Amino acid sequence: MKRIEASLCLPLIIKNKLIGIIVLGEKISKDAYTKEDFDLLATLSNQASVAIENASLYNNMEEIVDSQTKDIKDKNIRLEKLLKVQSEFLDISSHQLRTPVSVIKGVTTMMLEGDMDNLPKEKKNKFLQAIADKSVKLENIINDILSASEFDSAKFAIKANTPQIPIEKVIEDAVKSSKLEAEQRNIDLIWQKPLKPLPEIRGESRYLEQAVGNLISNALKYTPSTKMVKEARAQREIKGVVKVEVSKDKDGILVKVSDNGIGIPQDEVKKLFAKFARASNATAMYTDGSGLGLFIVKEIIDGHKGKVWVESEIDKGSTFYILLPVAGKVDAIGSIIKEEVKVYNRYYGKK
Repeated sequence: MKRIEASLCLPLIIKNKLIGIIVLGEKISKDAYTKEDFDLLATLSNQASVAIENASLYNNMEEIVDSQTKDIKDKNIRLEKLLKVQSEFLDISSHQLRTPVSVIKGVTTMMLEGDMDNLPKEKKNKFLQAIADKSVKLENIINDILSASEFDSAKFAIKANTPQIPIEKVIEDAVKSSKLEAEQRNIDLIWQKPLKPLPEIRGESRYLEQAVGNLISNALKYTPSTKMVKEARAQREIKGVVKVEVSKDKDGILVKVSDNGIGIPQDEVKKLFAKFARASNATAMYTDGSGLGLFIVKEIIDGHKGKVWVESEIDKGSTFYILLPVAGKVDAIGSIIKEEVKVYNRYYGKK
């Protein structure tokens, strides 16, 4: 106190904790501090402590209000997204689900009322086949909606412990699943298997098979062939061809699904991977469809740290590309990132 020429120190105390000290020098009058001075200064120090505490509470309150405001804003954004999804779902329900449901309801009503009892067997089987076809269509739309909802609620992403798999097996399974549809549409489905094994990728087989299967299914649907398909509105003399290839690219594993179908208008290519998006000529040719197939493809490929894109020309066909990193490349990047984090934590702490 002598060194700083202090004559009096007043503690600032909040909740039994010393938070500061008021230091006073001697009086200008050079008089000694009296008991009245001590009482007044003690009152002032107490009031100062209360003022500091109130200011601290105010700052904390501001932080709490800001935090709660941000939380409310985040909840509003999530609510807006949910309302948008609900609106989109209702739109899909009113268009895509109504058609198969109407067919199933109509045929079953005819059966219950006996209108089909006297029909020839061939015609009766035709009605029953319509129920079976629309049931499958209904199941596909519902599965697409459920998959899209799953990716909305939690983004899929591969992890360090995700197994390494051969991509050829995944594609082969997807092609096999589409063989029957290709035969029914009289379209050549060609699987050009690589001559030698490709490097493995780190991924989930069921998701990747779904992604490749969606691309093959779209290629088959939007490739008119020599045979008229009842739910589509197009037929031509040229036979449809869908080709599936996979190869090693300098950037990873490249999967190609190409067709000689109707193509995609250039101004609609950018929005094609958005939810519920369908090209205008695709809707004109094929009325049923959820518009979720390519959205699901992109979510799956993004989750595998890959890329998906399309090249297309009207009336000449489309080629969809999927580029996936090889397992070693993903692991190497992961190791580099982990090492950088360790170095950062060592010098700057985990914060």
